Amino acid sequence: MGSSVLKFFSFFLLFQFLYQLAAALYSFVFTQHEPNYFIFNLTMPVNIAYFSALFYDIVKHPAKRKFIVSTTVINLLFYVINLAFIQGFFALMTYSRTALAVSLVIYSLLYFHEMLTSSAAENEVNPTRSATFWIVTAIFFFYLCSTLTIIIWDYLVASNPIIGPLMTRIFGFLLYAMYVVGMMLHKAEHKEPTA
Repeated sequence: MGSSVLKFFSFFLLFQFLYQLAAALYSFVFTQHEPNYFIFNLTMPVNIAYFSALFYDIVKHPAKRKFIVSTTVINLLFYVINLAFIQGFFALMTYSRTALAVSLVIYSLLYFHEMLTSSAAENEVNPTRSATFWIVTAIFFFYLCSTLTIIIWDYLVASNPIIGPLMTRIFGFLLYAMYVVGMMLHKAEHKEPTA
């Protein structure tokens, strides 16, 4: 993978699994379907920080890296303002999540642009054999599609109450399937050739 931040990707996925499990247990086991938004709100700064560090590590152009740093600071500041003054801790902080999603889609596009415009020597490797490519592609499609779904959620639920949740499950499945491909490729990249 070549990225020092990607080395911690499996730990980050474990973190995501644990907080999503905690949210499900809180809502469906420990309470009578109480909202679990505060768990997602509490973990959002970790998601912002990790994903931003990931893209800062894999995107090499100095101007693009400055953009990533500045938007990360803006996202974290907006998170605090949204938490304190706008949506609050116990409502789903959709404004902060949307800002994160837009940032991640833009960061992904910066990565793809850099990948497509880099020198010929760097492009000799097929991108579909790159763990980073699969992970960034997963992030791009998940955050683009899930954010668009959230934007039209009320329409989806009004027209068919099954389609919205089904779409989010499909997006989640595709996200983790691409993560798995990336992790499998990461292991293959680091295997020592046998002599």
